[in-house]
Amino acid sequence: MSRLPVTLLAWHSRQRHCENGECEMKLYLETTAPNFLFADDAPEKQNATEAFFDWLKISPDKLYTSELVFTELERTPERSLRQKLLTTLANLECVVFPITREAQGFSERLVAEGVIPDRYRDDAVHAALCVLHEMDVLVTWNMKHLVNPRKIEAINLVAMRAGYRPIRIHTPEEVMMI
Repeated sequence: MSRLPVTLLAWHSRQRHCENGECEMKLYLETTAPNFLFADDAPEKQNATEAFFDWLKISPDKLYTSELVFTELERTPERSLRQKLLTTLANLECVVFPITREAQGFSERLVAEGVIPDRYRDDAVHAALCVLHEMDVLVTWNMKHLVNPRKIEAINLVAMRAGYRPIRIHTPEEVMMI
């Protein structure tokens, strides 16, 4: 038997939610997912993100996001871009999570344990929401603090020590291949 890290064993053993032959995952859309729809300066990521949003239209997966994503999008300086981003997200059928004390507390733990730097506290909140709500995948283009094998492992170690299941963190492009 192979010796996979505990978090990887949990990932491999997790079952998708299946009903009538249709399987679905719980996908949390972080702020960078819709942002790259309009990132003309990153055409490869933009194309992958467009394909992902088209794929979502036929996917059985359930979509989630948070009040934090809307808050971050509201900070977009360019008015027309801000409106496109907010409209894109509003047009998706997403469950929107509030930022609870529990989520704030767990995000503080991620920062306190050095998993996510203090100045990127919002990234810790996204990860916390995903852990607390047992998301299957956090979907993001944030390669530095989220889609990073060391960060994923560290987030999941903190989660499991607190009694939660591990989560997966992938780019939109990767999610289409799961």
